[in-house]
Amino acid sequence: MKTTDNIQRTTEELETKLFERFGAENHFTVPEGYFNSLSDRVMSRIAERKRRRNLIWRWTAAAVLAGCVAAGGMLFESHYKAQQLEAENIQYIEDALDYSMIDNMSIASYLTEAE
Repeated sequence: MKTTDNIQRTTEELETKLFERFGAENHFTVPEGYFNSLSDRVMSRIAERKRRRNLIWRWTAAAVLAGCVAAGGMLFESHYKAQQLEAENIQYIEDALDYSMIDNMSIASYLTEAE
């Protein structure tokens, strides 16, 4: 309670000093016709902000879409390269077997004997 009384007393003192210095006269002025066009200016600013917000969302959506396309392309390329590498390995093994002149029957019998 003591603090509230203190604040109220200080506020009253400041109010008295301001009244003595400046009086009750209004010292603030606005340009002629300021409030006549105020609502139009406010509405145009709101519309401008909405356009800007829509533009930001469009750029964000475009960036996300571009990122998805890039990620999909990278995944497709890595999958394609893996298939190509697998095909090259199979071809290398087949060529090595052809050059070693080992027929399929010998390989099968070797594998069954190893078990």
